[in-house]
Amino acid sequence: MNSNNSKSFYLFFLLSFIGFSQGDPRAIALLDQVSEVYASYDTMQMRFYYQLENTAEGISQKEEGEILVAKDKYRLTILGIQQIFDGTYIYIIDDLNEEVIIQEQADLDNPIHPLDIFDFQKEGYLLQWDIAQRVSGRDIRYVKLIPTEPESQSKYLLLGIDTSNKELYKIIDLGVNGTDTTFVIKQFAANQPLAPETFVFDKDKYAKYYIDRY
Repeated sequence: MNSNNSKSFYLFFLLSFIGFSQGDPRAIALLDQVSEVYASYDTMQMRFYYQLENTAEGISQKEEGEILVAKDKYRLTILGIQQIFDGTYIYIIDDLNEEVIIQEQADLDNPIHPLDIFDFQKEGYLLQWDIAQRVSGRDIRYVKLIPTEPESQSKYLLLGIDTSNKELYKIIDLGVNGTDTTFVIKQFAANQPLAPETFVFDKDKYAKYYIDRY
């Protein structure tokens, strides 16, 4: 997996919606409900797939991943890389290259939590009430987000939301460069117990790895 594809995934997955400036009140209300639901969970376990497509460039990539969350702590696994945040430090573990990068979150200018994608605020996008679909017995309503900033790298985004539990099902990002990115949640469980060591970096396990500490 090359570094450009890895970066494109992380930029997509860690996308923090700046917010919504205007649009359909139904869409705004639904996304407010989604934010409230995710904020209420103590723990989350999510399996997902991420797909990148650009027909003109001959790019077609699909990867699966998992994220475990307990309040502000998380463990993200994708593209052969683990990212752990223990509340203070971020550990990026690359098994292929036998390398670990360690950063203190307080030293980062704009630290981003993977679940920022569920933190919907109020400006930066025009919202439209889009289509409804029936998917595997679930009623999915799509909300279309049209960026209002001219420098945006997206034509628009589509958020698919399960209307029964107000949980996210799918995000589709249509890029201005012809690259379409899709993020689909395959399995989700909330408020299940997670072992404390889930968010602990075991330095003995990676004693032979190159450690790069910032």
